[in-house]
Amino acid sequence: MFRVIIADDESRIVKMLTASIPWTKLGLSAAGTASNGRDALRLAEAQKADIIITDIRMPGLDGLELCERLHESNPNIQIILISGYADFSYAQRAIQLGVLGYCLKPVDIPELLKLLRQAVRNIRREVSLQADTLLDYMEEGEEAPLRSILRDFGFTDGELYIASSVRMPDCGEALEAGLTVRLGKRKYLYLSEKPFQRDAACRLIGESTEKCGISLPAAPLSPAQLKDRVTEAELMACQFFITGASCLTEVPVSASLTEEFFRQLQEALASADSLLAFLHKLQKQNCALLLDIGSAYRFYNLVYASPFLDSSPGSDEHFLNGYEQLAETYGSFADVLEEMEARLRTPEPVPPQPQNASEASSFMQIIKYLNENYEKDVSLKKLSELFHLNSSYVSFLIKNETGLTYSQYLTELRIGKAKELLSHTDLSLAEISEAVGFNDYFYFIKKFKKVVGVTPGHFI
Repeated sequence: MFRVIIADDESRIVKMLTASIPWTKLGLSAAGTASNGRDALRLAEAQKADIIITDIRMPGLDGLELCERLHESNPNIQIILISGYADFSYAQRAIQLGVLGYCLKPVDIPELLKLLRQAVRNIRREVSLQADTLLDYMEEGEEAPLRSILRDFGFTDGELYIASSVRMPDCGEALEAGLTVRLGKRKYLYLSEKPFQRDAACRLIGESTEKCGISLPAAPLSPAQLKDRVTEAELMACQFFITGASCLTEVPVSASLTEEFFRQLQEALASADSLLAFLHKLQKQNCALLLDIGSAYRFYNLVYASPFLDSSPGSDEHFLNGYEQLAETYGSFADVLEEMEARLRTPEPVPPQPQNASEASSFMQIIKYLNENYEKDVSLKKLSELFHLNSSYVSFLIKNETGLTYSQYLTELRIGKAKELLSHTDLSLAEISEAVGFNDYFYFIKKFKKVVGVTPGHFI
């Protein structure tokens, strides 16, 4: 929540304003009150206030002097002035100082609430822009500017603790995070200079009505380690996909166990019978000890690329757009194993050669649908089901007409739309990545840089 200071030398005004503001509904918290300008300045700096509502005439420092001093230490603080005098010169000076609004006494509460909502929007926009910059520096591995922007967020140059949540609303306040960064659709990163409380995380998971996850890596880290450790924390928070139930994950999956798993998988891929036996055995094991969702996605690709499950070798018939889509397409890892085993036992028939007369019509319908629904979960499997066509045929059509695989075409379409949004809107990078169909911010950055040559933050 954003912290608000109320400053006025009339105690009745302070009490009235405090009682009139629906704090929780607006996402605000009352950080304190002051009866003079000097106390208001000290309180605002001590509490790191986001918003201050102040009388224009007070002892110590008047409202305008207070505005100047506050903006020196925090240029982004939102200031609302109140006054019993309709003085044009005061109002003009307030505008020059970047004050958000000016209310006459008696204060019109609806007008004040309107200004507070605008203040919240302004702060969120600024925090979002700073968070985008933070993530961009993190992805680029630029340590010096990364440390600088962390200082802007109020962190020292010491060690940090991180946490992540997936399929949950923002848990920053409940976890007492120093900073919350949105990474994608219902996916958040939390930073703090002190360890996160396990009990709070367990309570949040217990209150959720759907499968979700929180990761609390125990070890602190330096800013230079953020990129790799944030990715690891994200994967840990998605462990509910492997376990099939909501969970708190504090330790990553053992790399040596995962490596041994893939060694055994390579041996199993020698024949359909050995792969079937491997899958059958895997269904009886505790897969949470062997895989996180990232390695589950790798496993999925390896198995479906095998000649035993791929009815059209060399195509991207079973392409999924990252591990996020794996979790959206299947309820759990157990569902993936069940489908694989069923397909091995009953292979799909080889599709008939398509008729040339209908190819152009089918292709245009598919392309039209993709251009209108690129932001949705449009895996080749779901697209084929929608048009009642074999997925190999859809893959053939797109490659034949565009020269691109289905995955390449969809990625370039989404990146093109992202470039338009970057050029013509003030949406944050996290909002843009979600708007064009990427539910994971870092995956979006990786694909954008591969197609465009620079990260989204350096595009404009």
